[in-house]
Amino acid sequence: MRPDLVLVSVVLVTATFGFPPGMVWAFVAGLTANLLIPEPLGSIPFTMLLVAAAVVGGGRALGRLVWVYPVLATFVASIMADVIGLAIFRLVADPLQAGLPMQLILPAAVLNAAIAGLLIGPVRLVASRVAPAEKPAW
Repeated sequence: MRPDLVLVSVVLVTATFGFPPGMVWAFVAGLTANLLIPEPLGSIPFTMLLVAAAVVGGGRALGRLVWVYPVLATFVASIMADVIGLAIFRLVADPLQAGLPMQLILPAAVLNAAIAGLLIGPVRLVASRVAPAEKPAW
């Protein structure tokens, strides 16, 4: 079990700054991680783009919970990313194996959510200083 810091950063950037920065961060961080980790080429950026889209979709329903939603989104996105990664790996490597290793997926999701919970405060502080102020509608 290892933390997925790329996933945590994608969820926090997407939940804090919105869809366009989240998609850019998902692609760049996913591509960088894919070059460093021996996974099928393009699988991590694809997974991170799907995670960013899911975070934006969930943000429409639960986005007002600014302190709780990123933790919940990280938990769900971690499970989603692991399942997608396993599916891609099984398509490429060995399609005959079946089943999901839930004894590894759930603790990893809890670990990623805990890391996101610890980082919410600093990320929101940076966002309050970096994010542009809203323009008036007039």
